[in-house]
Amino acid sequence: MQSPEKEALKWGVATRALPGETECGDCHVVAKTASGWLLAVADGLGHGSEAAFASSIFQDVLVRHKNETPEKLIRLSHDALKNTRGIACTIMTINSQQSLLSWIAVGNVEGIVRHCNPAASSIEYVTMRGGIVGYRLPELKPSYLRLIDGDILALATDGINGDFVSTVSSVHLPDELAGRILDHYAKPADDALILIARWKARQDME
Repeated sequence: MQSPEKEALKWGVATRALPGETECGDCHVVAKTASGWLLAVADGLGHGSEAAFASSIFQDVLVRHKNETPEKLIRLSHDALKNTRGIACTIMTINSQQSLLSWIAVGNVEGIVRHCNPAASSIEYVTMRGGIVGYRLPELKPSYLRLIDGDILALATDGINGDFVSTVSSVHLPDELAGRILDHYAKPADDALILIARWKARQDME
């Protein structure tokens, strides 16, 4: 039997560069933290090597400061990205003890939580505020959400058609679902990335 903490989050990611490019400007971070988990997706503006460079800086900042709040992580990234194209991003942190999600978004990286408990069957959307991390920040106001066992989290760059939301469910494992979404909803003229995570699936906790 694996520990509940080890099994608290299962996740998968699928990504591809704009056809014809060798580097992808979209990136993700999933990391265990002192209080739970950090999940983030970023979209470097444009595509190609300069977009990929901006995303790599974002990844480095988050890995080095993974125990900070989403607001602090965005401010640290903003300072580090001032001489780059900048990025759009959504950052989530999960307090495992409280099953509490904190999330914040700058730009058009879509974040959703699909509640899979029949008593709370709904979708929650992160508020995407206009701005560019590295150039101009909006007012940073995190939102909070209590997670229910089995909830599914999805983060997608704008290279994924927004209709993907209708397919987010617990029928497939996170890595399989991410691959299916990329195959069916990736736009032909942009980098694309989709991250799927499942919080405390009941079968994992037995």
